[in-house]
Amino acid sequence: MTSFGPVAPYYDELMRSVPYRMWTSYYLLLLAHQGVRPKKVLDVCCGTGTMCEMLVEEGFTPAGFDLSPGMIDEANRKAAKKELDIRYEVADARTVEMNDTYEAAFSFFDSLNNILEPEGVFESFQRVAAHLPSGASWIFDLNTAYAFEEAMFDQHSGPRAKLKYNWIGTYDKPTRIITVDMHFEYKGESFYEVHQQRAHPKDEVEAMLKEAGFGEIRAFHSYTLNPVRLKSDRIHYTAIRQ
Repeated sequence: MTSFGPVAPYYDELMRSVPYRMWTSYYLLLLAHQGVRPKKVLDVCCGTGTMCEMLVEEGFTPAGFDLSPGMIDEANRKAAKKELDIRYEVADARTVEMNDTYEAAFSFFDSLNNILEPEGVFESFQRVAAHLPSGASWIFDLNTAYAFEEAMFDQHSGPRAKLKYNWIGTYDKPTRIITVDMHFEYKGESFYEVHQQRAHPKDEVEAMLKEAGFGEIRAFHSYTLNPVRLKSDRIHYTAIRQ
């Protein structure tokens, strides 16, 4: 199975309708809610670097890493074109070593759901903690089991889309893992990817954060400051490095 391989050159086209500006504004809101004012920030699983670029506009100094070489190639290409000095690296969240420290770290758009083993998520929290001093912020989001049960990954493109796609998700409730078969077509060329995500339970996530050295842990119904609901399809977590 491949993930974020063939689709990497077309990822920004696929994400054209995604509200990155709103995500960035929400990230700034969550930082303000924590009372943290970082400048140097780390984007965990940064994809093609769109949020890093927007944070440069907001006065931040971002760096990012991603497991997919293709996504990092796109991030570097975009940064060079815009003459932005952003450091990007190919790395696994479970083992990453940037040889640097940051005042905050973040991960948006359910990137950590792609780690299927709970111990892998814990390892990623440990690696984030290793890059943060005491008082630094860690903010990330995760899809919930409700999102998978409601078939939110069953999607297809409109007739006018340049990048045509058809996705079908199969959810296995005992393992909390969804497998998404993704068919794409771009200018007559077809390709296929299979993605898998696990819904990590909220209490499990919060316990792992504490064990990894984080405190002041809060969970929000995504894109709000409201508590998590039974029907929250995504949760944003905020925590402070102790």
